Amino acid sequence: MSYKLFSFKNVDEQNDDQWATRSVEGEINSCETRTLVEIFDKFMKDKKLKILEAGCGLGGWVHYLKETGHDVIGLEYEQSVVDRVKEYDPNFPIVQGDITALEYEENTFDAYISLGVVEHFEEGPHRPLLEARRVLKPGGLAFVTVPYLSLFRRLFAHPLRSFYFFLRSLQGKEKYYWEYRYSKKELRKFLEETGFEIIYVDIDDYKRDDKNHHIGLCADFFFLRKKNGEIWELNTLGKIILRVGRLFSPWLFCSGQHMVARNVK
Repeated sequence: MSYKLFSFKNVDEQNDDQWATRSVEGEINSCETRTLVEIFDKFMKDKKLKILEAGCGLGGWVHYLKETGHDVIGLEYEQSVVDRVKEYDPNFPIVQGDITALEYEENTFDAYISLGVVEHFEEGPHRPLLEARRVLKPGGLAFVTVPYLSLFRRLFAHPLRSFYFFLRSLQGKEKYYWEYRYSKKELRKFLEETGFEIIYVDIDDYKRDDKNHHIGLCADFFFLRKKNGEIWELNTLGKIILRVGRLFSPWLFCSGQHMVARNVK
């Protein structure tokens, strides 16, 4: 059963916050240390594919894939984010657009990338996934990451968060929908319902040998973030918890689950 995550900030405030401390250069530099590099290499290495990243943010992965030889374009809904990227590089292949109404013909792309995007649709991810399938060629690949509903989040992080929001609601504090966190079974179901065949499943976070950064722990527990550190950088306590957790499973604290799915139309 998915977990519906709320925030005390509305959508505009959340968007402002998430981009305020991030930079195009920082996003580009962080790519090499992510598990997604291994996944992309597994399925796209030594090929030249036409790729759409839908919901590309500041474009770190667009840059990475372009540098590895692909014909890639990034689509971002927030015009202010697109403007920031264009200020960094006017020739950067990024455009403003809506992932639920793509201005591309059917069977245009070899691959479609969605990293931490479709979980923000409160009605569910079907609309953007159906658009992804429409613009993908037959046999084309969709690379989809959503927040993972891990056992740790079920037992600890989410009950604590829900209790905190309950206490704040007693004080009249308004809350706003932000995202869903899905189980593997749920994401698989969404992809299969929209015409995809799952061919690979893995985590989406920092690589297993990175001992200083972790999206899952930083996202769930603000007190584990290094003060004035890099994006997703852990403090000493966070590093200890991460090291202990990895003795059991890389899935224990991971931020996202990633599925590679083939368009079977």
